Amino acid sequence: MKILLINPKRVGRGQSSIRYMNSMPLALPTLKALTPDDVEVRILDENVEPIPYDEHWDMVGITVMLHVSPLAIEIGKKFRQMGVKVVMGGFFPTLWYDDARPYADTIVAGEAEYVWNELISDLRKGNLKPLYKADRLIDLKDVPFIRKDFFSKEDEFYHVETTRGCPYNCDFCSVTAFYGAKFRHRPIDHVIRQLEEFKEKMVFIVDDNIMGNPKYARQLFKEMIPLKIIWSGQYSLNHAEDTELMELAAESGCQFLFTGIESLSLENLQAVDKRWAKPEKYKEWIRMTHSANISIYGSFMFGFEGDDPDIFKRTLDFCNENEIELALFSALFPIKGSNFYKQLMAENRIFETDATRFNGQYSTFHPKLMTSSELDEKLRWIWQEFYSKPSIKQRLRRFKTTAQERRNGYPTQEELMLALNSAFKVAVGDF
Repeated sequence: MKILLINPKRVGRGQSSIRYMNSMPLALPTLKALTPDDVEVRILDENVEPIPYDEHWDMVGITVMLHVSPLAIEIGKKFRQMGVKVVMGGFFPTLWYDDARPYADTIVAGEAEYVWNELISDLRKGNLKPLYKADRLIDLKDVPFIRKDFFSKEDEFYHVETTRGCPYNCDFCSVTAFYGAKFRHRPIDHVIRQLEEFKEKMVFIVDDNIMGNPKYARQLFKEMIPLKIIWSGQYSLNHAEDTELMELAAESGCQFLFTGIESLSLENLQAVDKRWAKPEKYKEWIRMTHSANISIYGSFMFGFEGDDPDIFKRTLDFCNENEIELALFSALFPIKGSNFYKQLMAENRIFETDATRFNGQYSTFHPKLMTSSELDEKLRWIWQEFYSKPSIKQRLRRFKTTAQERRNGYPTQEELMLALNSAFKVAVGDF
C-alpha cells in the first residue's frame, strides 16, 4: 500500500516567497512516523518538487491551512478523479469542516496521533469513515520520534515541538481552538533525543510560546546546553523579564525568537483579548531580550479598529529605534468563528471571498479608520522600507560592537540576521 502526504505550495508575499525560510511542517513527518512499516509513505513538499500525479497511490493526505485551501482542493479533485482516496487534515478542515468536507473522502479533525492507525486499518479494509477525530487531546509522551530523513534535504532547518496549547485566546488566533487552552509538555528526555537526531542543522522550535511554562523551559534549556546546537523559536515578549530564563535560552543556542507584538496600541490589543500585552513595556522587554544576546523577529498587524494610516510610520520608527532585527507585517484578517469575524459580518465589512488572500498580506475587510486600498498600499510601503538598506544597517548595528564566534560550524547570529534580511529584501520586491 502506498500513501502520498502533501504539503501544498505556499501562496502570498513576503515570508511566503522566501526559500531560506522553508521547512517541512511537522504534521507530515509525524504521520509517517505513526504509519506501520509495511506501508510505503512518501512526503512531498510542493515548494520543493512537483506532485507526481502519474504515479499509483492508494491514498493521498494533504495538510491544509486556510490560505492554501483552494490549492489543496484542486489537488484533491485531481486525485479523486483518478480514483485515489483523499484525506485532509490541519486547521482548515478542522475549523472549517463544512467547507472542506465536499472535497475529501475523509477529514482528520484536530490532532491525528490517536486516530491515524485506525484510519490506516480502515483504508486496508476499504472502509474509510468520513471523519476521524480523537476523543481527547493527546499526551505528548505519545508524540513519535521523527527521523531526519523524513525531512527534505532542501530544508534549511528542522522543526521540533516541546509543547502544545495556549492559555491565551487572542481573538485573531486559532491555536487555542485547535490545540486547547492550556500548555501540554513533551517529556524533556524525548525532546533531547529528537534534538540529537537533528543537530546537524539549525532547529526551529514550533511551540507558540516556548517559555509559556518557565519551570519546564528552564530545565529544557539546561539539558540542551551540552548539545551545542543553534535554534530559534517563539515566545511572549513579557518573558524577557525573566533574566535567568533568557540567559539559559541564549546559552542553549537560541539565536532569535519570534514574538507577536501585533500593535503599539493598548486599546487595539485589549479589543482582541490580548490583555497580557503592555505596550508601555515593549521597549524595556526588547532591550532585555537583546541584553541576553537574542535577536527579535517581531510580528505586527494592521487594520485594527483603532488604526489610522499613520500607524505604519509609527510602527516603522518603533522597529528602527529599538533595532528589531526581523519583522513580519500582516493585514489583520477575520478568522471564521471568532468574535471579530462575527462583528465584521454583522457590519457587512468583509468583502474578500478568495481564501488565498486570507494570509495576512492582503486587505480582506473594510477597516474603520482607513480604506482597504490604503491598508494594502501602506502594508506594501512598510515591508519595503523596513527591508531597505538604511533600515537594515540601523537595525543590525549592535552586531558591529560585538565579536561573534561560530558554534559547531553554524552561522553566527550576525550572519543569520544579515542573510534573512537580505532574503526578505529580495522577496518584498514583488509587492
